[in-house]
Amino acid sequence: MQCEICGNDIKGSPVRVTVEGTVLDVCGKCARYGRPADKWSPVSRKMAPVERVIVTRRPRRDVFDKLQDEIVPDYARIIKQARESHGLTVEELASRIMEKSALIRKIEREELVPEDTVRKKLETELNIKLTEKISMHDQRGGGFIRETTLGDVAIIRKKSK
Repeated sequence: MQCEICGNDIKGSPVRVTVEGTVLDVCGKCARYGRPADKWSPVSRKMAPVERVIVTRRPRRDVFDKLQDEIVPDYARIIKQARESHGLTVEELASRIMEKSALIRKIEREELVPEDTVRKKLETELNIKLTEKISMHDQRGGGFIRETTLGDVAIIRKKSK
């Protein structure tokens, strides 16, 4: 039998040692590179077994399932008219709802769609409604339910002969 470290023939019985987690049969000279295999255990005997906790995961819910309202297309006009009817400047409105005036300007120019928190602040401050209910009928296009196909996305060009 050969030593698994140095490769020399082992005279007598081999010594079983553990080197970096691997059990090897080695000669007496190479035995110093490892620990005796019968004495070393990778897990401390002082540790109590840990009770396993089984985690069950709920199925992921799509964010769009929660959406019930959609912002109206002419939100910028509604916000601007309501602000002007209350006699407020952009800066005054911004300070009342604790937002930056640049944000209000961008919303009124339709450069930004207001986030839900800003939208709610604007609705309460100006007494307006910026959302409308959407139904499944509106989302699915007249009740015809189908998934998106490659033909919906790809542009098909025919070869000319």
